[in-house]
Amino acid sequence: MANEPDGTLYDWREIEDMYEWDTLLTLVQYSLAVGVTPLVRVTDLQYPLVARALDLGAQGVIIPRVETREEVERAISYAKYPPLGRRGAGGRARYAYEAVAVGEAVTEANAETMVIVQVESPEAVANLHGIASVPGLDVVCIGPQDLSINLGIPGQVDHPTFIDTVKEIVAACSRHGIPVGMVSREAATFRQWYDLGVRFLVCNSDGNYIVQGASRDVQTLREITGDS
Repeated sequence: MANEPDGTLYDWREIEDMYEWDTLLTLVQYSLAVGVTPLVRVTDLQYPLVARALDLGAQGVIIPRVETREEVERAISYAKYPPLGRRGAGGRARYAYEAVAVGEAVTEANAETMVIVQVESPEAVANLHGIASVPGLDVVCIGPQDLSINLGIPGQVDHPTFIDTVKEIVAACSRHGIPVGMVSREAATFRQWYDLGVRFLVCNSDGNYIVQGASRDVQTLREITGDS
């Protein structure tokens, strides 16, 4: 992930839900070793899931299906140490196995651990001012598939209703200084969202990179061999 001078946040890594915790540990620690900011999307807003992801060394969590201010407050309390939250300290993987003084570690983690929530329903959109005003929230990320389904236009992210909803989300979050994110498997589609004010760009997944690369090569080979 990179943070540009204009405030744009780019996140090009999405960890799939299917991974087990030991695999996540390897991915997170490798990301830290090569200078990539590891963010883990947990499957639900539960303390054990958030705490374990952070204890593996993740530098932020993405929480799906958030609809209320109270849920955002809970997410932040799970991700931050006292006095900002209730996160417990466990293991050294959370600091990439570096020897760090407890006080320094807590201060650094509270300042730098990212909390990102996903807005995926009309209820969440209606509650955006409450959601975006919670201290400690870093990003509101749109979940396009679920949001389009819940809007009654499954998969139609170019539908006027979807576009208008994105504009509404960006406007509400801008009032509170919170960047808005979007998820897409095609980098080129981000031009539209960027022009609408989206600044946290979640592009593709590891599984889809494989599918895209393999499909491209198969097509190339078919062109070479004349196979239809």
